[in-house]
Amino acid sequence: MPLQLAILASGRGSNAKAIIDAIKAGTLDATIQCVICNVENAGVLDIAQQAGIPAHCIPHAGLKRPVHEAQVLEALSAYEVDYLVLAGYMRLMTPGFLLPFKDDGFYRVVNIHPSLLPAFPGANGYEDAFHYGVKVSGVTVHLVDEALDNGPIILQEAFPRLETDSLEAFKQRGLAIEHQLYPKALQLIADKRLCFRYDSVSERAYVEVKTHATT
Repeated sequence: MPLQLAILASGRGSNAKAIIDAIKAGTLDATIQCVICNVENAGVLDIAQQAGIPAHCIPHAGLKRPVHEAQVLEALSAYEVDYLVLAGYMRLMTPGFLLPFKDDGFYRVVNIHPSLLPAFPGANGYEDAFHYGVKVSGVTVHLVDEALDNGPIILQEAFPRLETDSLEAFKQRGLAIEHQLYPKALQLIADKRLCFRYDSVSERAYVEVKTHATT
């Protein structure tokens, strides 16, 4: 059975489109149940509507976080969802919001971040890495936990910062990787190739990737 996804996004939706395109191309065995956006008139809403995917705009402006999260959870309750996929969703999630997606100590919530975590967490990963002067940066797909950009890493891919790079060129090269890496990571989940582990010594969760898909 295809992986049932709900996408949460805040912006233009380039990663959401990459996921939609991967499903259409047959490289990602999943369906998108809905898209939820917290910003009015964001481009991701148009992308969802053009793809025939139910789209909900639930603005957060003027609402306390628990109130907004309750509205998002109410919208999600209408769908069968295996995993939440954060695609440029610029909202921190409280433990109360994550709790319905807890499964054996992990949360069925996936995020993509524009750096090689744990380096440069936060909202401006590309900018922070570029201005720091890194020679190599990258992209991380990880499970979400209660801390900022801290959950178990599923996949990472590095790319070099070139001497001739402007910030925009640097970001565009990273985005191209994002659009390939996110569907690839989601397919690992669809294939049941992820083993979730917990290291009692380091007190950190981590992910192992099986060589073959599990039927």
